[in-house]
Amino acid sequence: FRTPGTGLYDNLQRFNLPRAESIFELEFFRRNPEAFYELAKEMWPGNYSPTPAHYFLRLLHEKGVLLRCYSQNIDSLERRAGLPAERLVAAHGNFDGAHVIDKEPEVEVDIKELKAALDKGEEGWKRLRDEKGGLVKPKIVFFGEDLPDRFQQLFQSDLTSCDLLIVLGTSLVVQPFASLVGRAAKTAPRLLVNRDPAGRCEELSNGFRFHLEGKKNWRDAWYRGDCDTGCKTLAEALGWGEDLQALIDSEGAAKVDRAPWSEFEPGPADPDSSL
Repeated sequence: FRTPGTGLYDNLQRFNLPRAESIFELEFFRRNPEAFYELAKEMWPGNYSPTPAHYFLRLLHEKGVLLRCYSQNIDSLERRAGLPAERLVAAHGNFDGAHVIDKEPEVEVDIKELKAALDKGEEGWKRLRDEKGGLVKPKIVFFGEDLPDRFQQLFQSDLTSCDLLIVLGTSLVVQPFASLVGRAAKTAPRLLVNRDPAGRCEELSNGFRFHLEGKKNWRDAWYRGDCDTGCKTLAEALGWGEDLQALIDSEGAAKVDRAPWSEFEPGPADPDSSL
């Protein structure tokens, strides 16, 4: 989202937004849904493929060491890489479902129905709006909306019980997601894989201390680089480099042996063929 030059917010000028974040604001969506709908069609699952970092998450699952992946991403690429829904908390939502806005209780809509309407352009989404009694959007969390119940139900127990926290590719400026870093058990090592430092203790409550010397930093490390390179480097260090490359080359079809010291039963891969 925020990477200068290549991030989403730097490439939205064509929508003539008052500010980049407006495309994810409910009030703007109510007045001008066309902008988000155009962006949604571009971002729709199937238009992009999982990266090595996504397959690294799948690798951790197959090895039986992944408790949970908390993602700010809305593109559903973790699922396309084969990560089961049980191992994923899409904190900011994704394209797995859709709903009618401003309805209480929530009115769900099949995501395929929304996709079919958007493919027909303005005529399609207006007809869907009239049929459902309101504008329909994917279950992506807009600014001002509550995070999914699943996030609220799991984050406290997951973070306090984790043995290692890996943070990949984020500015750690959006709350409450950024606060997860400080909720990890104090005995758990924390690794940031990022091009730039983020979430340091001066900026974030109980944030990273990798920049401090001596006993002031007892558990934090920063790998300076992009997510794909960092994940490949970590996989190699673990002796799992070939397994990761096999998943990448096979687009998730390769079989990976479970780590002998793993705690969690991996179960079958779960690529959602409907996405």
